[in-house]
Amino acid sequence: MQAPWYTLRVIWACMKKDIKSALTERSTLIQCSTLPVNYLILMSLFVLSGSNAPTAVVMQETGRYAQQFYSAMSRAHSFRLQIMSAPQAHSLLLGGKLVAVVTIPPDFDTRMARRQAVQVTVQINNLNEDLTDDVRRAMRLAVTSFYARALPKLITIVPQEQDAYPQETDYIPFLSISILVISLMVAGLLQAGMGAAREWEQATIKELLLAPASLWAVLVGKMLGALVVGLVPVAVVLAVLIFVVGDWPTHFLMVLGVSLLTLLVFVAAGVMLGMALKQRIILTTLTRGLSVPLFFLSGVFGPLRKKSGTDRPR
Repeated sequence: MQAPWYTLRVIWACMKKDIKSALTERSTLIQCSTLPVNYLILMSLFVLSGSNAPTAVVMQETGRYAQQFYSAMSRAHSFRLQIMSAPQAHSLLLGGKLVAVVTIPPDFDTRMARRQAVQVTVQINNLNEDLTDDVRRAMRLAVTSFYARALPKLITIVPQEQDAYPQETDYIPFLSISILVISLMVAGLLQAGMGAAREWEQATIKELLLAPASLWAVLVGKMLGALVVGLVPVAVVLAVLIFVVGDWPTHFLMVLGVSLLTLLVFVAAGVMLGMALKQRIILTTLTRGLSVPLFFLSGVFGPLRKKSGTDRPR
């Protein structure tokens, strides 16, 4: 039976060897840091360019009710409103630069004062189904909120909102959890997997198997080495999320603890993949390929659900 101090020396030697080998392959460290940040940049650009539907409002009426209707549209959180003339709005709509054109008729205030029906024309460029649905839902919300404020006696049913959280989170900070998990996965799988696959490529796995040391001590040493090196890109991604995105964790110590445990799980999975695949190029391709679908399945666009017949508009 080996002495405890000898086992600790084996663990230390394996960890030190893997750390030195990992530091010589700086491309892996760069991938672990840049891949999650690239996802953050990509989704941020997507949100900034397409989160709110560019909508033109043709104000043929500028009275009190018309202004209140415009304010109700601005509070729908789905429009990027621009007031312009009818010819200009029509030209931009045909050019694909607008999703919708809302025309407030010249008799809007008169009809509202007389409690008569009024028709607000909405022209929609329905090429993009997602933005088109946003416009349709937001218009219904704008009409309801307008009547609730302008003519409250006509609205007998009003929603009572009860928020589950004390404050709302913007979409880009909302991505932080997915970005952090992806960075933990990439760092754990790549660092641990590269160290394990390297032993097969350089034929040093035979020396490890024939060495007078227990296999679990070698395994623990390699996992600790990957864990230490993997902390570097994870720290970079976490710093970007906190200091650049501005998503400050409420319980910082809990975030660190959960991140360490998650990284350890992916390190163990990385060692298993590296031993199974035995080639670093295959491991790198698989890790990068897995990160893309897992990122989109993490809930960045909302909960996944199967579309049924009841979801169709009637």
